[in-house]
Amino acid sequence: MQTEPETFCDTLAGALAARGVRHAFGMPGGVLLGLIDAFRRHGIDFVLVRHEGSAGFMAGVCAQLTGSPGVCLATLGPGVTNLLSPMAGAWLERSRVLAITGQIQTDLLGRYTHQILDQVALFEPISKHSVLLTPTDIEDEFATALANLDGGRPGPVHLDVPAELWSAKGIKAPGPAIVEQAPVAPGLTDEAALALRSAKRPVIAVGLADLSMAAHQAVTHFAHALRAPVITTYRAKGILDESDPWSAGAFGLSPVVDATQQALLEEADLLIAVGLDPVELRPQWLPGWPETLPMMVVDPHGQPDLCHPVRWDLRGDIPTTLQGLAGRVEGGDSTWTPTDIAIHRGHTASAFDDGPDGPAATIRAVQRGLGPDGFVSMDVGAHRITASHVWQCTEPLQQMQSNGFSSMGTGLPGAIAAKLCRPDQPVAALTGDMGLWMTLGELGVAQDRGLDLIVVFLADESLSLIELKQERIPLPNHGVRFSNPDSIRIAEAFGGQGRRVRGEAAVEAAVAEARAAGGLWIIEAGIDAAAYRAQM
Repeated sequence: MQTEPETFCDTLAGALAARGVRHAFGMPGGVLLGLIDAFRRHGIDFVLVRHEGSAGFMAGVCAQLTGSPGVCLATLGPGVTNLLSPMAGAWLERSRVLAITGQIQTDLLGRYTHQILDQVALFEPISKHSVLLTPTDIEDEFATALANLDGGRPGPVHLDVPAELWSAKGIKAPGPAIVEQAPVAPGLTDEAALALRSAKRPVIAVGLADLSMAAHQAVTHFAHALRAPVITTYRAKGILDESDPWSAGAFGLSPVVDATQQALLEEADLLIAVGLDPVELRPQWLPGWPETLPMMVVDPHGQPDLCHPVRWDLRGDIPTTLQGLAGRVEGGDSTWTPTDIAIHRGHTASAFDDGPDGPAATIRAVQRGLGPDGFVSMDVGAHRITASHVWQCTEPLQQMQSNGFSSMGTGLPGAIAAKLCRPDQPVAALTGDMGLWMTLGELGVAQDRGLDLIVVFLADESLSLIELKQERIPLPNHGVRFSNPDSIRIAEAFGGQGRRVRGEAAVEAAVAEARAAGGLWIIEAGIDAAAYRAQM
């Protein structure tokens, strides 16, 4: 018996499953129902969110944690526009996300206007590739979209599908692309190795380009062989164990900490930028290091956004390149010592000694209560800048945050996505109060799925970072303060438990209790926000 050709719904679902996709996030509309059913048949779990924006942010976290594409979907019109912020986030966080949107049937385009927008034009500025599939070229257009998703610098792709094409049959899907890194020219490697061996004060700065365990091992070996301090962007925390004697801390947002990091770079005679993407850095890093400092770049795709001449551009796989260099720099001329780095770290530590109910003390207590194997999804706000300097990571991807796009409202969706990707790991959302209220409805996803999830929000009833900026202009505090609802009753409404605590001992105990008990928990941690003034 001849097998009936599968529909495009099944073709698309099968292609994504072959790429390792296990979850898709969204809000269904009529034109998407066939695709959602195809996901079910191909083993892709469709996660019903409360807002399409959360779907996109969840897809971005899945992409970063699994290495497989993150998938989100939305129906035409308002569903599509709700995806714009997370797609912009995927663009600036360098996340491999596929946004699938529904469109009316092709013969109505240009004649029918209800809910109709040029959806491709909306996504083009924030996507590697955005395409409206057409009946005549669907196979080629589909293949091109998947090729952009698979290869090159990671970023989002948008697929706009007219209603009648979901049932199109006989469409072929290419398998996942095998992406090979171009080798570094041997002569260039020789020159780079000589420069590394000759440097007396080399500094390594690592960014988000490769956060794999292979990169973690390679950076560790390279730093020890070169005897060089390592500073990391916030997303790259843990690429070198932060307890390692060569770890010099994070940089990128806090002017207080960055002044210390820039002082370190004033002493440097060579900067090795490993996967360093300026998308994570504030204007004080344009460029942020001496104009005469020689720079070496190790990156799979190069880094055109660095505002500094690159003397050695080593394009290729980061772990392989660093491993090759590490074997050639032993016995170099570096004069750094672990004592130098310990003194350097001590220069920033005092700003984060903020008493029992300061934000830094509270965040450290959250980590102790969660345990060394815990994962945290940080929302955006003053607390994230502090947390990025006091939350300690021993390996990459133990924390997640929006740092290229820096969007509030990502902490809770990110924690939910992380728990779905890592069901056996303790997961917490660390957020400010307003960041939680932005996405409160997503607690329903945790309730529906019975997730063990800990939500800790630092309660100061203010947009503290914006309030601080008002004070420094100076302007009166206006439009930044608010009242919080009863968080314990909110937790109970979503089938969870709540605690209202203050002080590091009480916070640590509450988080430890939540981890032991399981289920959904909301912990309101009261803080003294005045300490932020010394930390940023």
